[in-house]
Amino acid sequence: MAEDRGDHTSETFTWSVPIVCGDPADPATYFAGYDKTKVSPISCPDNVAFDSAGNLWISTDGNALGTNDGLFATPVEGPERGHLKQFLTVPFGAETCGPFITTDNKSVFVAVQHPGEITGASVEAPASTWPDGDYAKPGVVVTWRLDGKAIGS
Repeated sequence: MAEDRGDHTSETFTWSVPIVCGDPADPATYFAGYDKTKVSPISCPDNVAFDSAGNLWISTDGNALGTNDGLFATPVEGPERGHLKQFLTVPFGAETCGPFITTDNKSVFVAVQHPGEITGASVEAPASTWPDGDYAKPGVVVTWRLDGKAIGS
């Protein structure tokens, strides 16, 4: 969204839709005009965040495409605008939420909620034992690159 005249008190604005999530093979999806054969499939966007480079990060809840939920990122400007890439995935039955990218773009935090929460799962027959092998527990995860470079680069 861009306020008219760059005035944050403006009552009018222009806007554009960068992404319409879903299977890239579906004609109803849209990735800012980027070649849909080169993007990661994504469904059920839940939370968003921006890093200090202006990239859009999207966490998912309830992946309708038959894979685990995850965290995805895409530039919102330039020639790679709409090139959506999956950054991480969470355990089966969990959702990814609350993404937070540090100001130096070197770490990303996500909350992993309700791992293994699927129909038919129980304490006696869990669908997940994340994170430590006994019974499923939610948690917060931080991810970074071993080489110290900015994430997503």
